[in-house]
Amino acid sequence: QEISIRFLARRTGIAASALRYYETRGLLKPQRNRAGQRRYPRSDIRRVSIVIIAQKCGFRLRDIKKLLALYAEPIANAAEWALVSQAMRAELNRKIQQ
Repeated sequence: QEISIRFLARRTGIAASALRYYETRGLLKPQRNRAGQRRYPRSDIRRVSIVIIAQKCGFRLRDIKKLLALYAEPIANAAEWALVSQAMRAELNRKIQQ
């Protein structure tokens, strides 16, 4: 099921302009409907949530993009999200050691 940018913004608490910026940085890849409106998979609610958490932990968008690129799209289940969080934890630990 696809959702609108407005719905995604409301569910994640992120402004639609920020979501469009994430798209320009390659973090989101919405489809377009016939009218040219962005349509996101529901799994992007989790994806945006991970981006928000990673940013709060000090990750740059390009680093977040690299981490998310390691996993199949869409990252839909808890096991796949656990792998992403483990990779983020390992990267945080590496940064702390430096």
